[in-house]
Amino acid sequence: MTNTARFFRRQWKGYIFLLPIFLVLGTFKYIPFFNAVKMSFYDWNGANVKEFVGFDNFVRLFQDDTFYASLKNIGIFTVSGVLIQLTVPLLAAVLVFHVKQLRLQNLLKVWFVVPLVIPSIVIYLTWQWIFAGEYGVLNQLLEQLGLESWTHAWLGESKTAIWSIVFVNFPWIGGITFLLYLAGLMSIPSELFEVAKLDGMNAWQRFIRLELPLVRSQVKLVMVLTIINQIQSFENVLVLTNGGPGDKTITPALYLYTKGFSYSEMGYASAIGLVLFIILLLLTLINNKFVKNTDKID
Repeated sequence: MTNTARFFRRQWKGYIFLLPIFLVLGTFKYIPFFNAVKMSFYDWNGANVKEFVGFDNFVRLFQDDTFYASLKNIGIFTVSGVLIQLTVPLLAAVLVFHVKQLRLQNLLKVWFVVPLVIPSIVIYLTWQWIFAGEYGVLNQLLEQLGLESWTHAWLGESKTAIWSIVFVNFPWIGGITFLLYLAGLMSIPSELFEVAKLDGMNAWQRFIRLELPLVRSQVKLVMVLTIINQIQSFENVLVLTNGGPGDKTITPALYLYTKGFSYSEMGYASAIGLVLFIILLLLTLINNKFVKNTDKID
């Protein structure tokens, strides 16, 4: 009997409790995934029309100008999202972590975590109201400041629409990212901060030489989660612009949704989903290769 067989023979009772989880994952995750891979090779409307077309969906996809426009847009969203999530929440977490008054620190933690309980659709509708044309909050504010020439149809103009969506959730602090950074900082032994103080490090030196290296694993995790979230998400674009004007803000996930549920081209939508999965897999592997975890301090 092999070591693996002996292990499962001793621990089989524990794995019985995992069986429901495996069944749920298989039913709602893996079966739909492999079915989507299969259907990407079919001309399928999601119901009664299903014809095997081989790689025709992929040939069509890589000749689709709208798909390339969506890749360009998601590139802007992803790069902007990564830059934002690797800087602003981290700096906020560092500042909160070093607040000396415990009551004030806890108050700030609650303040930054409260947005987690607000549904995303409420946030997007609020920003839609802020960016609205003539009666939007932003344009009204600019007019009150005497800056009428700066007013725009922020979500309706091709030059401002995509950057308006990037600006949503300003100042970009709060939620899971903030908590991840804060948890990483709290796990640093207090002795190291005492040593840094004895060495005469100022706040910037302490951040660069002590705190940043020791939250590298959180930085890596945030980068992966941000890339996945940006490439998969489409609710923000759907609510704010629906991909317009034209295809200036459309994303691959929104294009998949539109093709699948508006035009009943489920086979083509499955092909888009498979390509997105491959892109995400490659980006995750690249991130794991080049962003190293480290516990070393300079």
